[in-house]
Amino acid sequence: MDIIRILLVDDHTIFRAGVRVLLEMQPDFNVVGEAEDGERAISLVRELCPDVVLMDIGMPGFDGLCATRQIKDIAPRTRIIILTQHENKEYVYPALKIGAAGYVLKRAAADELVLAIRAVYQGKSFLDSNVTSTVVADYRQEGPMGENADYKMLTGREREICVMLGRGYSNKQIAELLQISPKTVDFHRTRIMRKLGVKGRVALGQYALRHGLVD
Repeated sequence: MDIIRILLVDDHTIFRAGVRVLLEMQPDFNVVGEAEDGERAISLVRELCPDVVLMDIGMPGFDGLCATRQIKDIAPRTRIIILTQHENKEYVYPALKIGAAGYVLKRAAADELVLAIRAVYQGKSFLDSNVTSTVVADYRQEGPMGENADYKMLTGREREICVMLGRGYSNKQIAELLQISPKTVDFHRTRIMRKLGVKGRVALGQYALRHGLVD
């Protein structure tokens, strides 16, 4: 029997402890480490070489999407499952695009998470049943973000930056996380605001909150 080596990444200590107890009840699971943010997760992936990473999105500093992107670069064989409370399309699509093998909601049943880990370890993909329903409904509305024509106009990189700006990240922080120049971030910010018809960071933050891009 193969033993699946798992790394937990979440900024809530109590949540990590609960998930660890759940996973260690499975005879083929071994939780090899825990991280409280994306930066630490990247370091532990290099050190521990886990088979599967359970990755939260909303964490201080280096968030889960940025960490996922870098982990896929440094450890392409490591499979990443996004384990989050966010079920809106603005998180699901970017996560899958940058290489996440699975997407599971924190409110999912315990056995669904277990199934997800075994599925991605075997090279398959896994979507939480609630997320699958969201994706299918979205495509029935003439493609992603069918209910929000302005947001549909943004490119993938613009959507990524839009979420970060909405969460209050500075141009410098975004540049460091995405490994681009602050000038490039400012260029994207200008285009985002023009496409969405908003002026200033405050208005952009309000837009992000109103449309569920940030919590």
